[in-house]
Amino acid sequence: ANKICQKLGEEAVETVVAALGETPERVTSESADLLYHLLVLWADVGIKPADVWAELSRREGFSGIRPEKKA
Repeated sequence: ANKICQKLGEEAVETVVAALGETPERVTSESADLLYHLLVLWADVGIKPADVWAELSRREGFSGIRPEKKA
């Protein structure tokens, strides 16, 4: 898990750097890397994406997470 966490951290930093001064295409590429390594971490510790979605649903209306308003 240590190497997975290290790689996830590297990808997070690369995503932030891209967002601060690079093209949207570069941010997209780095975001894909970041999400991939996050999924690898989840699999390693036994978390399913549905677990995370459920947690986000539980937080709706709290922590700044709000449903999108329909026009």
